[in-house]
Amino acid sequence: MFQSSEAFWDRHAPKYAAKPIANPSAYEAKLNHVRSLLAPTDHVLEIGCGTGGTALRLATSCARITASDISAKMIDYARSRRRQVTVKNVRFVHADANRILHDAQFDKIMAFSLLHLVSDVPELLGAIHDQLKPRGLFVSKTICLKERHLAIKLMIRVFKVLRIAPDIKLLSQVELFRQIEKAGFEIVETRYFGDQANDPYVVARRNV
Repeated sequence: MFQSSEAFWDRHAPKYAAKPIANPSAYEAKLNHVRSLLAPTDHVLEIGCGTGGTALRLATSCARITASDISAKMIDYARSRRRQVTVKNVRFVHADANRILHDAQFDKIMAFSLLHLVSDVPELLGAIHDQLKPRGLFVSKTICLKERHLAIKLMIRVFKVLRIAPDIKLLSQVELFRQIEKAGFEIVETRYFGDQANDPYVVARRNV
């Protein structure tokens, strides 16, 4: 029986770490766009960093990155990957999203493939807004499962009833955009990479 999100991701960390990127060209396009948003003086936070690949790839485009994940095993893999490269400005932290957001104020905050796994999306978006510096950017990519095939949605509901996976939100793109704006952000850009037409990449700005 499923115990917690942390236990679930700890258990799946080895498989996750060994899994190749599904669409390398789309992933590279996303990284290139994120790089275009970063400044050499930026302190960046990534929430839900997994095994750390994205943070390590973006490290040369900013001053420093704090990358967090709820899974201690994922962070172990991330720290191991960091030891294999020359990157020195990435700090990996085992923490849930809400706790790490009290650590400091950030110029940019990133959350990729995360919001659909969060128990309280409006609460997290509010915390992200508050920890960004004025005019700071929140950059996210979210899996909007409400617009996926019916079979996928039924499978998720079965997982939820059987408690064999963490709670997964069936968000639509309209709902996602509305919640981001309600948290006090201005959406300045939306993109789609590869064939992921239901997984919007969103750049949102804190204006005050």
